[in-house]
Amino acid sequence: MPHLVIEYSQKLEECISIPALVSNGQQAMSETGLFNASAIKTRALPYRDFVLGKSHEGSSNLFIHAEVRILEGRTAEQREALSAAIFNYLCEAAPDVPEISVEVRDMQKASYSKRIPF
Repeated sequence: MPHLVIEYSQKLEECISIPALVSNGQQAMSETGLFNASAIKTRALPYRDFVLGKSHEGSSNLFIHAEVRILEGRTAEQREALSAAIFNYLCEAAPDVPEISVEVRDMQKASYSKRIPF
């Protein structure tokens, strides 16, 4: 159920392994102990065209943004710990990326639908 969506500047594909970023992001989610490891879904989406605030000369235009979507019901402390764990992982995995952010979003149980395999 929990989803980790890693958005990144496509240029990062030249300097880091995106499959490793996804795999290790999955592991970082699992290591929080908040979720069943088999329920975590992690994916990455590259962006070719974007603007990062006000461009500065010599700016690398590299970014990673992780959105973590979880069902409602976690405490503020759990959401903060989850955000910190993913943020720390991304900073370690991509030390040369100047723009890294993480957002944890609650999904409403009433509006979340899911097909479960037979």
